[in-house]
Amino acid sequence: MNLLLSIILAASLPVQELERRIALDFNKRQEDLMPYIRQYYPNADSAQIALWENQGALEWTTIDGEKRYFKNAAQNLFRINPEARQLKEARDGVERAGRAEVIKKHVQETLNDKPTQDNLYKPHSWTFSYQLYIPESHKLQGEEIHVWLPYPSSLTKRQKSIRTLYSNTETSIHNTSCLSSAYMKKSNNHDSVTVFEIKYQFTTQAEYNKLPADFEHRATDIQNPELIPFLEEKAPHCIFSEKVKSLADSIVGNETRPYFQARRLFEAMRTLYPWASAREYSTIDNIPDYVITNKHGDCGQIALLYIALCRYKSIPARWQSGFMLHPGYENLHDWAEVYIEGMGWIPVDPSFGVQQWGETDDERYFYFGGMDAFRLTINTDWGCPLSPGKRHERSEPVDFQRGEVETSKENLYFDSWKWNFDVQLH
Repeated sequence: MNLLLSIILAASLPVQELERRIALDFNKRQEDLMPYIRQYYPNADSAQIALWENQGALEWTTIDGEKRYFKNAAQNLFRINPEARQLKEARDGVERAGRAEVIKKHVQETLNDKPTQDNLYKPHSWTFSYQLYIPESHKLQGEEIHVWLPYPSSLTKRQKSIRTLYSNTETSIHNTSCLSSAYMKKSNNHDSVTVFEIKYQFTTQAEYNKLPADFEHRATDIQNPELIPFLEEKAPHCIFSEKVKSLADSIVGNETRPYFQARRLFEAMRTLYPWASAREYSTIDNIPDYVITNKHGDCGQIALLYIALCRYKSIPARWQSGFMLHPGYENLHDWAEVYIEGMGWIPVDPSFGVQQWGETDDERYFYFGGMDAFRLTINTDWGCPLSPGKRHERSEPVDFQRGEVETSKENLYFDSWKWNFDVQLH
């Protein structure tokens, strides 16, 4: 498929629906931001707001001639702006500090353990329950409701022993080449709430691929047919734009070894682009360019940027996503893998970045070549079609984590339903 055709197909969301989704994300006025901001800046006024806007620390757009701010703009200010972040941390402590302690303990235990032949470590066994609720489903007037729920992928070696324990309606499991889902359908019986639920078990293992001391660095075999799909552009979110090229060249510099090129890019992501709550991906034309322009991104946006940078430098790179399961910090999460000649595919989590607490290179760079066991992998690529095929537009055309819902008449967007999950480590 040529690049122009890919762009056209990727832009298939109806304009009216696109505008509606943007309005849902950008639903705050300036007065809505001030109570949160004034907890830390009591004298904040319109002039200060304008300064933060010019710095790119407060995301906004114009809707019906009125300035509207991203729904999490106030909270994001204290993640994006260095001064505001330091002020908040001094008062409230470091965000996600508890997760950092969990990671430190796990990484140290992993590196002190003995790996299997393929660089895996002791299994962790999980039970995962996922529920999708449709409030006021009686308004669907007897429609048959179709849902696709996240399900563990069988395509990653770190995830095994997958089995369904329970579902509250007839379910079919679909493990495609890049996406795993549980498909259900149910005729609406005019209940006030319709619930779809599934429970499954699986095991995960940490992985760490240490660079051998005598490693022979070689250029990527760009003619390898198995690698070509992971070297190519994939519109609209993996394009070798001038912004991507310039950034990749400036970070990599004169380094010629693919392993260290990919590691330099890994080092830069968390330094250059702080994590911030993200608008819906379906409303963004080109996610890597968006991150570069706005100087921040969430885990999936950073992963897509990292993949685009690697591919431009002839380093095969691919996507993975699902859930992170660190106790007390369970949430959606996205990361990547890169291919290094002589090592094969190795995991990379650019959002977790260099572990500053580490005393050795193995600890500091664990997430370049390694992955913790606290992961549920659902996707091994982005923008994958669902099975059975969806008749209407997707709520999330890039990633698949929260699920998808539709009737014969229409897609049901995220504002029409709710989701929840529970996870237990055995």
